[in-house]
Amino acid sequence: MKNFLLLLPAVLLSACATGPNVNDWKAEPAPVAGERVHVPVYEVEFLPVVPSVPGTVIVGKFRILNNATLPYENEDYVQAVKEKAAHMGGNTIVYPRPGVTEAVVAYVPLETVNYHGGDEALIDAGIISMEY
Repeated sequence: MKNFLLLLPAVLLSACATGPNVNDWKAEPAPVAGERVHVPVYEVEFLPVVPSVPGTVIVGKFRILNNATLPYENEDYVQAVKEKAAHMGGNTIVYPRPGVTEAVVAYVPLETVNYHGGDEALIDAGIISMEY
């Protein structure tokens, strides 16, 4: 009984320290033509579908093991997953819902034209052009 009481705190401590394991998100880079784009981690985002932006390239995927999910409230965990995606050259992780076993990693070109509020409507109306 005394040995059990001595062992109990160690068991409880290890149980409390066990959280989600970022290694359950196994990165699998895909072959890409040319060099991979350098992506800053702060540009990586999670989306439910692959965007239909021209120039989007699938740079890899995550195999999600052990029924792992994405605990958005755990900032360190989310940051670690984003770092893995950025290392693959992706700025978008397609994670549609908890329980999926794969998440696509894509590089989606950022918008190169920055419009001011309302400019899109003025361009559509032909009042201004995109070359101003």
